[in-house]
Amino acid sequence: MKIIIERIDKYNNEETYAKAAEVVRKTEPERYERICRIKDGDNKLRALSAGMLIKDVCDKCGIKDPVICRDEHGKPYIDGHPEVFFNLSHSGKFVAMAYGDRPVGIDIQETRNVTESFAKRILNGSEIDKYDLSDIKTICRLWTIKEAYSKLTGLGLSYDFRDCIIDTEEKTVTDTTGKYGRALYRSFRPQGNVYMSYAVYTDDKVQL
Repeated sequence: MKIIIERIDKYNNEETYAKAAEVVRKTEPERYERICRIKDGDNKLRALSAGMLIKDVCDKCGIKDPVICRDEHGKPYIDGHPEVFFNLSHSGKFVAMAYGDRPVGIDIQETRNVTESFAKRILNGSEIDKYDLSDIKTICRLWTIKEAYSKLTGLGLSYDFRDCIIDTEEKTVTDTTGKYGRALYRSFRPQGNVYMSYAVYTDDKVQL
């Protein structure tokens, strides 16, 4: 499994933006049209950066003229190339991608002032008892792990984060309903105020 992290401000000038936008227009017309409709500058750059990472991975994998599609939950995939899996996430000034030969979910978050009520919406009962809900850094890290897992399942934000439990010693996430299995995760701090996690299923023999 390979990880790419990119700052969105690399496209924050007219020349680099125009070149990248033309690449995305050819590779992923729907994303290009969506970018054109976005008014907020950083949101526009995040969407553009994500499109460029997809193109970069296609180039690395030798995929010419890729067609990017989305499943029923909005998760993107490369049409006609079931051997290549990828997942994207963005937050603040960063966009991250994980890719490889097996399903993967990734999430990146800049530390923010999450509330205890928010923590209770993502942690289950045993986790609420275990962690200090006012510890913003810990909650943000757990959040990235659970969101990476939810994206691995393919459900994304439609998955109830309280339905999975994190084992920080085994570095696993397990769905408590029995529907979506057990995954390995890895968590990092690419920068002091940024947390990132990715997850793959444990029945895949993979070195993380």
